[in-house]
Amino acid sequence: MKIAVMEDECFIADDFAVEIRRSGHEPVGAFAELGAAIQAASSAAIDAALLDIDLRGEASLGIADLLLKRSIPFLIYTGYSREVIPSRFAFRVVEKPIRIREVVDRLCRDALAHGSPQTPVAPMPP
Repeated sequence: MKIAVMEDECFIADDFAVEIRRSGHEPVGAFAELGAAIQAASSAAIDAALLDIDLRGEASLGIADLLLKRSIPFLIYTGYSREVIPSRFAFRVVEKPIRIREVVDRLCRDALAHGSPQTPVAPMPP
């Protein structure tokens, strides 16, 4: 599974990449700039994404909307309170502090359970 990392803090992005690889998946990015993240969310062949709500001072909620439109599972990893994030994203919010491994594991479980355009859920055997 290809997982986009949309994070502007290089140490956090690196930690995500390490955990994604540890989980047997492929990190894509990190996308630290809003423009690059929008491009990836719009057209990259990704199966899931980890999204920081603020990329170098710019709100990234538009990226979350693009991911929803493409049916790409994602989590928003943030230090912001849930109250400042639109309710349509509430179940996708993971508030800091939390271990990076837990975030990646949750995203992988969600993506594998619900599928994505690149890795659809396998049909259930009869």
